[in-house]
Amino acid sequence: MNIFCKALCFILIFNIGIVYAATPSDNNQFFTFTFENDIFVGKDDGYTNGTGITFGTAGFDEFDTSNTSSWIYWLIKNQYISTAPDKTRAIAHMFFQRMQTPMDITVSDFVADDLPYAGLLAWQGTAYAWDANVADQLSLYLGLVGPLTQAEQSQKIIHKIVGADEPKGWRFQLENEPVVKIELQRIWSLYRNDANRFQYDVVGLGGVGVGNLETATKGGIAIRWGTNLSASMGAFSLQADRHVNPLAFTSSNDFYFFAGVRVGYVAHDILINGNTFTDSHSAPLEHVQNEVATGALWSRNRWAFVFALSSASAKTELTEERENYGALSVTYRY
Repeated sequence: MNIFCKALCFILIFNIGIVYAATPSDNNQFFTFTFENDIFVGKDDGYTNGTGITFGTAGFDEFDTSNTSSWIYWLIKNQYISTAPDKTRAIAHMFFQRMQTPMDITVSDFVADDLPYAGLLAWQGTAYAWDANVADQLSLYLGLVGPLTQAEQSQKIIHKIVGADEPKGWRFQLENEPVVKIELQRIWSLYRNDANRFQYDVVGLGGVGVGNLETATKGGIAIRWGTNLSASMGAFSLQADRHVNPLAFTSSNDFYFFAGVRVGYVAHDILINGNTFTDSHSAPLEHVQNEVATGALWSRNRWAFVFALSSASAKTELTEERENYGALSVTYRY
């Protein structure tokens, strides 16, 4: 596992080098910092915290080795994301850490009928292709769960800073295991009123993901209100902070508000089902899940911001309590 951790670090350094050294200067290049936490909604259980950084470039007509890591380009060059005509394209690399805890983090003993402690450390590479009405997103996730993610240490530091309870059960977390997922998502405009400066539209959402990290299919609908909505289709997501701020793809000063709902069937989730190859704490998975989200996105000169609130149905049959959290991301375009 130490070898795998070093390989993940190599991917991070290699792809950051590609972003800085190989991207053309006439495209929009960007850096994003993301912070998710249920402290925004006054809770501290279930999905509890996440941080991430994203590098990328946008605004080119086709993927090639000047804007995309060579090994990623080799994977996608013959896929629809590359071959679809008349599209604007972008590439992004997100490096993130997320963590999950039981409902009561003050209990130091093992509790079988609760969520497992779990940390996730991963890289997410996403290729985008879009026009005014349809956007496609193809993502590859590579990472690991387990103590090597340093989730225990991260949560204890954050809790000490904010004065929250110390989590006491991390010794029961999932074991070290590499994780992978391939995910396809499509967003399409169902209706748009763009007769005025302030517009609104209705967008459909659909996607499928396969891997030992998660295997699921999900679909939904969202409403947006704001300015220049056709230009921000490329990276729209109900989890707005987990993709690039769509407004970072343009050089104009725009904003929009959104609200949406998504439902899906989850066949496997390692954070609930536990380790694939070794025995670990697990919980019965709730296969049918739903999520509602609302948020605001704003772009001004070189800066773009996201603030979003999400509420997801329970991921396990052990509880009916929803997982609620807030997210903030800040993007700088250079």
